[in-house]
Amino acid sequence: MENYVLKKNNKNKKINKFDFKEKGYIFKPNIKSKNLIQISSLSITNLEITNTILKKKLDKSFRKLASIILNVLNDDDSTSGDVAIVLNELAKEKNVVTRKYKDYLKKEEQTKYLKRLKVLETQLKEKIVYLKLKEEKVLTENLEHGHSR
Repeated sequence: MENYVLKKNNKNKKINKFDFKEKGYIFKPNIKSKNLIQISSLSITNLEITNTILKKKLDKSFRKLASIILNVLNDDDSTSGDVAIVLNELAKEKNVVTRKYKDYLKKEEQTKYLKRLKVLETQLKEKIVYLKLKEEKVLTENLEHGHSR
């Protein structure tokens, strides 16, 4: 892999090629403009910048996941299987934060995000218990009505 450093000062813009040994957070920027340099991947070693990028990424991911979870929680037709699927997606998100981003995200940001996920996880687990009790009640009623005939 070739490595470059971009330096900008008021008079000129330079791109220098160099060998880079330090490990950083690697991501693929979503640049749509045709006028800019095409970048296949970018490695950022500055933890402040990395933290900012990951916070935005996690906030977007959280909003998307929370929307799905709230739809399942508020849907009267959802089953315990539906809730289990969403709970699995939440577990994957927790895994990404605790494993993939642990070296690049500030500890307080990681803790804050995991607490937000824990709130949703608790609500999903409560919904599973409610649905299982409801399903057992329906099953019990069906058995009782079947025996009385």
